[in-house]
Amino acid sequence: MPKQQHMWSDYAIRPNTRQQPQVTTMKIDDKPLRYFLAVFEAGSIRTAAENLRIAPSAISRQITGLEAHLNTLLMERTKRGIIFTESGHMVAAHARRRIELDEAFAVDLAAARGAIAGTVRIATGEGFVVDLVNHVVRPLRDEFPDIRLEIDVAGTEKITHGILRDDYDMGLVFNPPRNPDLELLAEDHTPLCALVPPEFDLAKKQSCTLSETLNYPAALLNPHFGVAKLLANAGQANEVTRDAFLTADSINVAVHFVLSGGGITFLPAFAVSRQLRRGEVVAVPMTDPFLARVPSHLLVRKGRPKTAAVRAVTGIIRDRMEAFGSAWYPEEHD
Repeated sequence: MPKQQHMWSDYAIRPNTRQQPQVTTMKIDDKPLRYFLAVFEAGSIRTAAENLRIAPSAISRQITGLEAHLNTLLMERTKRGIIFTESGHMVAAHARRRIELDEAFAVDLAAARGAIAGTVRIATGEGFVVDLVNHVVRPLRDEFPDIRLEIDVAGTEKITHGILRDDYDMGLVFNPPRNPDLELLAEDHTPLCALVPPEFDLAKKQSCTLSETLNYPAALLNPHFGVAKLLANAGQANEVTRDAFLTADSINVAVHFVLSGGGITFLPAFAVSRQLRRGEVVAVPMTDPFLARVPSHLLVRKGRPKTAAVRAVTGIIRDRMEAFGSAWYPEEHD
């Protein structure tokens, strides 16, 4: 029998006649999504209803309808409260992204019409407050009068968690922990300083080590401050903590302890720029390895859409704040 000859056409690629699964677009109304997100963030229907100022039954109806529309259970009611399913977490993330995109579109549309507008929520460590208010608020008001700011003062952990939960558009943090879900918009490194009354011998030094401060009464900040975490990692930290004359939950208290001549404290120089210019305190840079080069960060959640207003505020923070290597002083403050 002669060997069968194959033609090139025998090996031609033929179209796949099997039916491919069709991807359909799922349309979901805004109201049930927003109501479900409110419950997800509040942790209960009652609290969400109070926040939205509507009846709990109205929220329940919307969520029941949403579950029927999606053909999946989003949350389970237990004696201990609501437990959100994996689908519930996915829907909450989708709802948050949709709201962010809507907000970003509205603000950018206003920018396209010639006005950059919107509210920018900033969480900041207390040490940045003077720098932020003196060097950002006024130029922002002059250059972008339709932007509004909401500023919350908080500790490092609350700031980072709030950014990740989208409670804030951005955060200013001194010596923050590294987190892959946070995006860095601005960074600078400055030494931690011993803030000293001018009459102290330590004020005459160009720099110092932590050990050289141990003979002076000191005011320390509580552990939720980035400065406290920084000192905890430095050598002789136990001696500093043990011998501290005062422990405070406020930078303002620690600074006034120095202003009164009571002793020293530890802060970056930008936290007391006004007092330094007036000669009321002296900032002595510290040279210890963990203290000589400490980061200040402007952070946002990675992947969060940046509105025109957020971009405008970011630019002024980078260009004007002392914490990021710049400073802007209006004439009356010179």
